[in-house]
Order: sequence, then structure tokens, then C-alpha cells
Amino acid sequence: MSKTTLKGLEMFPGDEQIHSLEFSTSQECWDKLNEAFIRMDPVLFDKGAIANSGVAAVFNVFIKIRKAWVDPNFDYGRMFNYKEAKWTSLLNNYIDFNKLDLLRSKLRYLKNKYNQNYNISYVFNNKHDNGKQCLLAATFSRRFGDDIPVITMVLRASEITKRLIFDLLLVQRMSEYVYGPDQSVQLNIFATQMWGNIETLLMYDTVKSVKKIIRALPKENPWRKIFMEKYHKFKDGDEKDFINFKVFYRSFKVLRPDLYQDTYKHMYAKDCKLEYDDIEYPENCISFSQRKKYKRDYLKKLKKQQNENLQ
Repeated sequence: MSKTTLKGLEMFPGDEQIHSLEFSTSQECWDKLNEAFIRMDPVLFDKGAIANSGVAAVFNVFIKIRKAWVDPNFDYGRMFNYKEAKWTSLLNNYIDFNKLDLLRSKLRYLKNKYNQNYNISYVFNNKHDNGKQCLLAATFSRRFGDDIPVITMVLRASEITKRLIFDLLLVQRMSEYVYGPDQSVQLNIFATQMWGNIETLLMYDTVKSVKKIIRALPKENPWRKIFMEKYHKFKDGDEKDFINFKVFYRSFKVLRPDLYQDTYKHMYAKDCKLEYDDIEYPENCISFSQRKKYKRDYLKKLKKQQNENLQ
């Protein structure tokens, strides 16, 4: 039989570059991506990426994470000066509990039917007033011969320091919600673009010295020069230089424990929950805040009825 090449199916050696990466856990993914951006790692920045004016972006990123796991003691409060309302806002923006409950029911039905192959998608709610819509969809899959489910997330864009670690925790909590907390899950991510600016990347200094990381670049490297200029601006600057710029002021507070140590409030990953319960919620009770309020009122009413029955 002669070998013929089907027209249109040839490999295309064009300008598009797929950055294919693999990590053991979500936590390792976040750590190594931040360090790679800081030092302009050639794996990411040799092709299909750009860095100028203090902003770095990598296009067409595919990531395999063997286990969806964020360190339970990761402190969003210390790292980013976040408070509980930030997690609540994320859930309200992206999670429609009616859809998530339906997904959970479908997956449990398939498990009981011993179905070894499925692909069921969840489309994120995207209620952002500012139209960011960074998370688009997550497909929950089971493959023939594999015991570990796979969740494939599609991201429009991902800011890798503050947002990515939140999104990684969100999909982990979704997995625990539908599969149960003991089921290990593989996570695949495709992002059209991953990006970071120096002012935000500097926050990684609370994990590891960014001065040491960036030494991988020559002193004359333009990225290293502007990075260190901004580093010293934050480390040696005054509050008045940043207070009128919300994003920069957050970074300033994180980088200056000498000034703000007493204001840091802990917000650990283990406290950011997406819990399942057996309460039958009304169909219009969709968001996290709506369910939280309904549950509070429901339990209060239930307790009142129990006390009345005891009288």
C-alpha cells in the first residue's frame, strides 16, 4: 500500500508554539510557573511569548497536573492580603450550584452504571461585572482503563500569581464536591494566555527570595534591570507612593511586613470550602451567597421547631 499525505493534515511548522508542561501537583505548578516567569525561563520564553515594559505573557499553554492539590496551609491572606470575601466573590462569580448539583448527579449515576468513559462539561457562570471571564469551562472525564478522573479546564487568560492559585483551588473544590474528598483527580489546563506583571510577581517574595531567582539572568538583561528597579521601589518606598493605586498598594503591603505585620489576617486554603449538604434548595437559590443565607435561615427555623417540639 502506498503512503499518501492527506491534503490539509500536514504538520505545520509555523509561528504558533504550544507550551506543554507537566507538574505533580497544583501547588508545584503555581510555584514553578512563578519562578519561570521571574527568571524568563527559556522553556517558556524562547518562542511564543513576550516580555516588555514590566509585563510578560506566554501564549498557548497546556498543563498536565497529575494531582489537583493546593497546600491546605497556603495563606492567601499573607500572600495577597486577601480576605474571606474574595473567596465568596469567586464562588458567586463562577459557580451555579444548580448546574453543579446536576453534574454531581450525572457523574454518580454513571459511576453506578459502571460507565468507564464519559466527558461532561461545566460552563462557568461568569457573572463578572467587569467582563473578565477568565474561566470558560471544565470538562469532567473518565477514560477507558483509567481509575483517575480527569478535569480539563479552558481558560481565556490567567494571571499567574494572584489568580491562578485561586482558580486551581476552585477546581479542586469542585472536584471534591462532585467526586468526594477522597478521589484523586488529574487536572489538565489549556490557557490561551498566561501572564504576569512585575508588581504582582514581586509578591512571590513571600515564598522565596525573588532576588535569588532572578540571578539566573545576566545583570545587563533588560527584564532583570526593570524587575530590580521595581523591587527596590517597593522595598524602599513610602506608603504615599502607592496608596492611590489599588493593585500596587496591595503588593506594597504584602512586601512590607515591617509596616503591616499587625494587619495581616490569615486565610488558609483549607478554610476556603465548597461544601455539599443534603438541604433541598429552591431552584432560584443558585449562588454561594444565596445558599449560605438560605442554609442559615433554614437551620435557624429547624432549631426553632425542634425547641418547640421539646416543650
